[in-house]
Amino acid sequence: MNIFLTGATGVLGKATLPLLLAAGHKVYALSRSESNATIIRQMGAEPITVDLFDSQALAKVLKETKAEAVIHLATKIPPTTRAGKLASWQENDHIRRDGTRALVDAALTTGVQTLIYPSYYFVYPDSGDRWIDAESTPPQPHPIVQSTLDAEAEVARFTKAQRRGIVLRMGSFYGPQVPSAMEQYRMAQKGFAMMPGRGEAYLCSIWIEDAARAIVIALVEAPAGIYDIVDDEPLTRDAFATTLAQSVGKRRLFRIPNGILMLLVGALRGVATRSQRVSNRRFKELTSWRPTVPNMQKGWSMIK
Repeated sequence: MNIFLTGATGVLGKATLPLLLAAGHKVYALSRSESNATIIRQMGAEPITVDLFDSQALAKVLKETKAEAVIHLATKIPPTTRAGKLASWQENDHIRRDGTRALVDAALTTGVQTLIYPSYYFVYPDSGDRWIDAESTPPQPHPIVQSTLDAEAEVARFTKAQRRGIVLRMGSFYGPQVPSAMEQYRMAQKGFAMMPGRGEAYLCSIWIEDAARAIVIALVEAPAGIYDIVDDEPLTRDAFATTLAQSVGKRRLFRIPNGILMLLVGALRGVATRSQRVSNRRFKELTSWRPTVPNMQKGWSMIK
């Protein structure tokens, strides 16, 4: 299959691109710089220089490459030190909202039949210890997640045009290749845990390679729709703190008080403290995907 890929040099892109190539797909990857183009070539894909927000230019590329699928992985997530400021998310919002719209506009004028977009489980409301998923639980709007919901709406527009649009609501990525996870790991080595919210509130993660495998499998197996890509056993924040401590050989970690964390998370306050016990049941029922790392106890023990 000929695939047009955005975000090839990001954390998820670097995990996904080799799997696409190994599956026999031909990948054309959007490149915004010569250094990115070099990385893309070294990984085995063909770099394409085009403006993500120019639907006419994108349509020309999709026609020239005879793209059958678009996988939109591009993001610009701000660093932890700036994530609490709403203004820091503007570029990411632009990529998610306007980039997805331009890709859908372009894809609908060409032979593209499949479009995959990775969203985020933070869109769900605070749900206590109740199992939730895309079928049972509508999202709860918030300024931080609105752009990804707008992108999901664009994927739905693609599907309404008798194409196959797939949204994968991902858990938080972790693994040794994920900078944010390694930041948590280094803090734990110093004895600290930073996780806002109630101790009994659930959070969801997904090993980065399992997230990438979900994209490659969805490409050929999943019907149009919204799916949840999380591990099998979400943990409460208290259980996660224990797991994180064990991963660095400590009995316990000092939990930074919520009062201080609320000042640090800023604009993320309304989403970062929610309890979201998300189930991956439907994606496992409809595809061959199974997480190779079923829970964070196993995953964090693998990080060194």
